[in-house]
Amino acid sequence: MSNLVLGRGKVYFDRYAAGTTNKTGERYMGATPSFSVSAETTDLDHFSSEEGTQVKDESVTLRVDYTGALTVEDMSGPNTSLFFFGQDEVATVAAAVGEVDNFTAVQGFFYQLGMSDAKPEGVSHVSNVVVTDVGAVTTFVADTDYTVDADGGFITVVEGGGIATNTPIVVTYDVAAQTQERVISGTTAVQGAMRFRSFNAVGGQRNFYMPKVTLRPNGEFALKGDEWQNISFNVEILKAGNLANLFASGTAVVT
Repeated sequence: MSNLVLGRGKVYFDRYAAGTTNKTGERYMGATPSFSVSAETTDLDHFSSEEGTQVKDESVTLRVDYTGALTVEDMSGPNTSLFFFGQDEVATVAAAVGEVDNFTAVQGFFYQLGMSDAKPEGVSHVSNVVVTDVGAVTTFVADTDYTVDADGGFITVVEGGGIATNTPIVVTYDVAAQTQERVISGTTAVQGAMRFRSFNAVGGQRNFYMPKVTLRPNGEFALKGDEWQNISFNVEILKAGNLANLFASGTAVVT
């Protein structure tokens, strides 16, 4: 009987809560075009020296290292956060009126509004933008001296306009209430449990469960290109307490 298999399946990740081994629930990782598992052993060999040619008469495995390689095409916040050792979150910005930013202008340069320690990337969805010099002696003219990208939340100082290079300017603006999904990078590799549910195109089904894995990014994150964006991970398959590293289960039969 043939056991040929054409592998297909879905990957789920149960991320541990920060600083613990507490599971938080399995999340489907979306499109994963490839997932493989490897094993590497370190052995201690013994060779008999009783005759002229040494002959191996014993070999003991000292160490086995189970690893995996995973490629993810679903560029969700949770998946992206794994690549950057980070967390995904929803940042909230409250509506504000009369916010003020100060810049030293350079013609042709862009200036992001609302940059702060809490939101260093700045804010979006601004309105009622007014640009003056210090002391508001001169009010500069929109679309002549500067342009506004209200959705992006930045201004551009127009080359040849009335704002000379090295002029200190004051930008006053309003901000709409907003939420924004974002990923914040971290410094610690992410751990959790991983499950592979088999949906093979050909052959029997076998599901794999790894109670404890460490995910580490592997390779580049192509922010721009002519291929579908993806991210790759090295998967270190570890022991969790007294459990085995990996469980591979065939289709259950009701008895």
